[in-house]
Amino acid sequence: MVDTCKQSYWIISSAILVAVVLFGLRWSSGVMKQGNALDEKYITVPIFAIINEGWTLKTAIDFEETKGPAMIWPYAFFGKMLGGSLNDLRLVSVWSSILALLVLSWIAVRSQVLGKQLFFISIGWLLIPYNLVFSELVMGEVSFLLLSLLSVAVFLWGIEHSIDKTRRFLAPLLYCIAIALALHSRIHVVALAGAICFTAFALEGKRSWPWWVASVLAGLLRIPLWLRWGGLVSPEYQALHGLGFRIESLAYLAAALVPFIGVFAVEGWRVAKSKVGIVCAFILGVGLVFFATPDLTVPEVIDYVNPTERFQGIVATFSLKFGSNATAVLALLAGIGLAGLVGLWHCKDKAKPVGLITFWSLAFGWMLYALTRGFVFDRFLLTWAFLLPIVWYRVLPKWLLIPQYIALAVIAAMLCNTWL
Repeated sequence: MVDTCKQSYWIISSAILVAVVLFGLRWSSGVMKQGNALDEKYITVPIFAIINEGWTLKTAIDFEETKGPAMIWPYAFFGKMLGGSLNDLRLVSVWSSILALLVLSWIAVRSQVLGKQLFFISIGWLLIPYNLVFSELVMGEVSFLLLSLLSVAVFLWGIEHSIDKTRRFLAPLLYCIAIALALHSRIHVVALAGAICFTAFALEGKRSWPWWVASVLAGLLRIPLWLRWGGLVSPEYQALHGLGFRIESLAYLAAALVPFIGVFAVEGWRVAKSKVGIVCAFILGVGLVFFATPDLTVPEVIDYVNPTERFQGIVATFSLKFGSNATAVLALLAGIGLAGLVGLWHCKDKAKPVGLITFWSLAFGWMLYALTRGFVFDRFLLTWAFLLPIVWYRVLPKWLLIPQYIALAVIAAMLCNTWL
């Protein structure tokens, strides 16, 4: 039996560690002295409109942004309470990240990561690609991850004592609310909802139906906003993000998986009884890039009128450094990325049920982009990778965990140097 008081102490301690790092970075870097970074010049427009003009139908619903009201409203509300400046809005991100770590730590305890081990989870949280930077800026990911983590936490709370009739009713209801809120932040939560439903079925079989119903109801609650906007995002941005069919997105995101789960290609190969799946996944990843090669050229101007695309992030930057060999490098990375995804499948039971949720989230999220058009960034994977700190710690032996953390620390340092 887990000592609740003792684990609460370690959860709070790990949160303090994250707070020290985030506030230390906020005060020691140049972020508080610089203007808009990354997408802040777009995201803050509707937020400042609410702060300066008040809450009206025009400012609160009919704004122009790719994010939904569940992201815009909290930043406007709490940002105004804190002062209403850009740096005040950034402070909302800092606190969202700290709260998200608290929820992640609670989930970690239920995954048998106890005591001092929780410090590895807090470090992993900071090192997930892009998360450290986004925790300092006004970006949609951090608040979205908080909602996603709450969805997972409620799910785990519900299945812990599935014979409790009250909990079996209350947990799916709370889960429905959390997923609906996340869906009104960004559409990426669809992959997480699918992952939770598949995990629920794997654990409970036919008795998992409340989670399926709750997910469907949460999806239906997004329809009114879809109808009002006329698409997945607000009208002005529909040339940049929308439904379609594009294999290039799968090819690029397969490569973008490498910093997140490429390490599982090694561990999966080590533990799998059959290597066929990993080999086939590697061949598929390489083949995808050569069959549908993403154009890594970044247009100088964003075209808001015509359907447009661009592929940007860690992987694109790395591949382009090889000049004419960029496609070959991207193909190799795509092979490793998909091999890592299959390797994660072979390792998932070491961190069950979190490992299962993580696998399906990443798998569904990756496949989801075959049905979209528009921009594809490496950072989109962060929206499905938030449980990886637990999976890394539970699954990877130290001789793989330490190099993984070192590699992630290098990436985090480079991103901080670029954007903060």
